[in-house]
Amino acid sequence: MKNKEKPTLSSHIFLISWGFFMHVILLTFKEHTPSYLKSIIQEHGVSGISHTRMPTESRPGNIAIAAGVYEDPSALFKGWKENPVDFDSVFNRSRISWLWGSPDIIPLFTKASYPSNWQDFSNVPEATQRLDQWVFDQYWHWLKDEAPTYKTEDKIIFYFHLLACDTSGHASKPQSKEYEDMMVNVDHNIQQVVEKTEKFFGSNTSAYIFTSDHGMTDWGSHGSGSTDETETPFVAWGAGIAKNNHPHNLEQADITPLISTLAGVPIPVNNEGVLPYYSLDPKYQEYITKAFLANAKQLLKQVKANRELTVGRSLVNMYDKDREFEEKLKRVEKLIKDTEYKIAINELEYLTKLAKHVLSYYRRYQTDRFIMCLMLMWIGWIVYLFVDLSGVSRQSIQFGCYSWNLLANISLVVGIIPLVIEYAVAGCQEWRLFGYGVISVISLWVAFRAVIRKGPTLEINSNKPLVEFSGIVGLMFMMFVGLVYRGVLSISMLLIVGLQKLLFDRNASSLLLATGLALAIFPLLPVVGPQPRLYLVLFAVIASIISIVKKRKIHNYNKIIGIVRLSVTSLLCLNMIDGKSGISWLLLFTSPLDIWMYPKDGSQRIFGVTVALLSPLALLSASYEPIFFLIMAAHLQNWPTYDYTRKSKNAPTIMSLRHFSTAAFLMQYTLLCFFGTGNMASLSSFDPSWTRHFLTVFSPFTMAALILLKTVIPLILVGCLIRSLAPDSSIFSAVLLLGDCLAIPLMYGVTNQGSWLDIGSAISRFVIAIVLPCLLLLVYYLTEPFTSFSLQEFIKRTAVKRQRLKI
Repeated sequence: MKNKEKPTLSSHIFLISWGFFMHVILLTFKEHTPSYLKSIIQEHGVSGISHTRMPTESRPGNIAIAAGVYEDPSALFKGWKENPVDFDSVFNRSRISWLWGSPDIIPLFTKASYPSNWQDFSNVPEATQRLDQWVFDQYWHWLKDEAPTYKTEDKIIFYFHLLACDTSGHASKPQSKEYEDMMVNVDHNIQQVVEKTEKFFGSNTSAYIFTSDHGMTDWGSHGSGSTDETETPFVAWGAGIAKNNHPHNLEQADITPLISTLAGVPIPVNNEGVLPYYSLDPKYQEYITKAFLANAKQLLKQVKANRELTVGRSLVNMYDKDREFEEKLKRVEKLIKDTEYKIAINELEYLTKLAKHVLSYYRRYQTDRFIMCLMLMWIGWIVYLFVDLSGVSRQSIQFGCYSWNLLANISLVVGIIPLVIEYAVAGCQEWRLFGYGVISVISLWVAFRAVIRKGPTLEINSNKPLVEFSGIVGLMFMMFVGLVYRGVLSISMLLIVGLQKLLFDRNASSLLLATGLALAIFPLLPVVGPQPRLYLVLFAVIASIISIVKKRKIHNYNKIIGIVRLSVTSLLCLNMIDGKSGISWLLLFTSPLDIWMYPKDGSQRIFGVTVALLSPLALLSASYEPIFFLIMAAHLQNWPTYDYTRKSKNAPTIMSLRHFSTAAFLMQYTLLCFFGTGNMASLSSFDPSWTRHFLTVFSPFTMAALILLKTVIPLILVGCLIRSLAPDSSIFSAVLLLGDCLAIPLMYGVTNQGSWLDIGSAISRFVIAIVLPCLLLLVYYLTEPFTSFSLQEFIKRTAVKRQRLKI
């Protein structure tokens, strides 16, 4: 008798003593229900909605399905192709598994996939259809050549990763006829799989699960947290599956214990899913209840492991829920023994919900202490930085017969000793909490010593200091709110226009104020989506051509080059020329040459930067992004000059109020470059149509680099402005201080609760505040070749050197 100690669900149905077998075929597909699946839902199985989590991408979705783990988005930095943390899965637990599909997913578990260059978004139905046909062909070959060897085996899993509908949805959009045709084709192949499997292995010996790793918006994108992206279909039928057409709701990770239960294999150790027992045939209550009990025990093991990690082994037995868990488990085991399966399932429902709640609690445990430590570290760093940059040295201060330095050192020891005692006594394995506490104490100690050593100073060099200071505070507050509510950036831009009028007075040109008011409109516009609005892109290109023609101070060859490049860009946008043949790449890589042809004079060079970078930006744009770019360029080009190099008599560099107001302006411009045309959700979403003029074959790193370039292009203008304003590091110092002040309240907004969109957005806002000063410093140095190098001067110098050598 096979597997008597742990039978499969189908073996319970069909003569387990005769050694029958079980197959679980997991089909990953995209939304909608075509004819065959519709008949399954109505007559032969169960269906419902599987709820995914952010990020709604293929890799984390498939891992949640097969392993019950919601993987950390840090896997994105390895291109979704490498496992940053090893995980258990149903494939590991099975006797043997066969997996076929996309090279971006299948290598997570095995190496059988089609070539990566097959993933082409060029909207050719034959090229898209072969992605799925290859998978089905592999199964037909297996059924013919290898299946007889495994005909008497059980615990076998087949995994079909079907990508054609995803590719068609990106290229043609989900409401298109091409997408519907692809669904019909997949539906027909699924029917053939079921019929041939049942014929070969015998009727009612296999279970089938049909689901999707993520959803898709109407415009063909995913990655964010909208309902279209987080709700996916779930259909199950076959051996061991109930037959009812009542729709169910389940979490994506719940599919993992369902597969394990159907196949009769252990649940993966890190699984977070709860068995959807209502999906199983109610005739087999004992097996279902025992499987549910195994699921509960597996979750409770995770609770204990997380508690030990968080509070230490010495405090584990003090937790009052341990006794409740043990009593519930004993009660459930007794109920199963007494065949009280319905009551046992009710108890297990409560127990699994409690286990997941406690598991979530321990993953949030000590969050407040971590944040408090980070805040103290931040405050210490801000104080130290400000004093070190602008402080004036002073003599040692005495406190009675002791110096303040000695008292600072004593405070350091007094602060660290309690942390050491707490860590040693509690036996907490979470060493990071101890480390964060020590670093925060050291940070405050360093700041205290800096204040002892130097007295902080700030030069008030404004004719309206109270207005300027209030404006800086107001801008920082609005930037903080603007990271959450994009429209607030419009108000902050209006505040900048008012401050420019008040502070710069006569130096502020009317064009500077007018373009500032125009920039305030963009955060109020709808977020740019992948649905192309070609007329807006062409309007920006034509406007640039007109400005080139009317520009008087630039040479004719600059005009000719600019007009030719923009004309070719227009033809590419109209699809009259195929950019993928190399023309789009040529326009991109020759942009620096076009910039270097312009004189190094400030206004002319910024104009050259604008015209040269408009071509690649337009090819990567879908709506009003080039118009925003042109208005931003006009605004920054009209900034008034101001002397930031004044020195204090007491120090080589002194921070002034004007440094901070300018730094706040630059931070606003940088945030506007990110969110003037989009928001957090649109930045995290991905659509291949954005790179359609450069490539259509799926290449995550190349596509991500192009989309990143699109974001960086407006920042290059900000970098050019910084180069004209900041001959020394004082502006960056002010940006660094304001960025740290902005990060403190955003740090308290970081959460691990709610949707993945909420979590990802909160983390993104905090990260943006942290990296903002570094980003400005980076674009400052990246723009150095664009502002200082001249091709004409280089040619002249080369010619002079050759002439000297001849002489």
